[in-house]
Amino acid sequence: MSTSIPANGVVTSSYTVLPEWLDYNDHMNVAYYIATFDLGIDALKAVYGIDSDYIENKQRSTVALEAHITYQNEAVLGEQLDVHSRVLDFDGKRTHIYQEMYRGEDLLATQETLSISFDLKMRKSCPFDGEVAPRIKQLHEAQLSLARPEWVGKNVGIRKKKPAS
Repeated sequence: MSTSIPANGVVTSSYTVLPEWLDYNDHMNVAYYIATFDLGIDALKAVYGIDSDYIENKQRSTVALEAHITYQNEAVLGEQLDVHSRVLDFDGKRTHIYQEMYRGEDLLATQETLSISFDLKMRKSCPFDGEVAPRIKQLHEAQLSLARPEWVGKNVGIRKKKPAS
């Protein structure tokens, strides 16, 4: 089923930038930042019990409702990327996931995702079941002592300078 809950509530997974992830600027394409974060979400979901076996047998998964990504630095061919994923909030049906992508100590990108439990047969949302919900709650509670990331909840837009008075 699932692996143990990390003491700090943060699930870390690692990936290597592949040649097909590069764009015409010779760095990792935007789509692969998102794909790498998605792999990190899969690793997080596996910890609370939503892995390929669970999805196949229970016909339940999650779907994204909203996501926001920030780009801090570029990644290039062959670099190892570490994705740190945590559950910032949880209400029994939805999870607010926050992720950071690092190359060593350098922050490359962040992503926030709001996802919802989803019944694949009925094709609609549903509460997390009794074996998954307690593990998500454990992950959420384990990370509560960590600082709330400064990126959380920011809007996209061009910030206007205030006119001089």
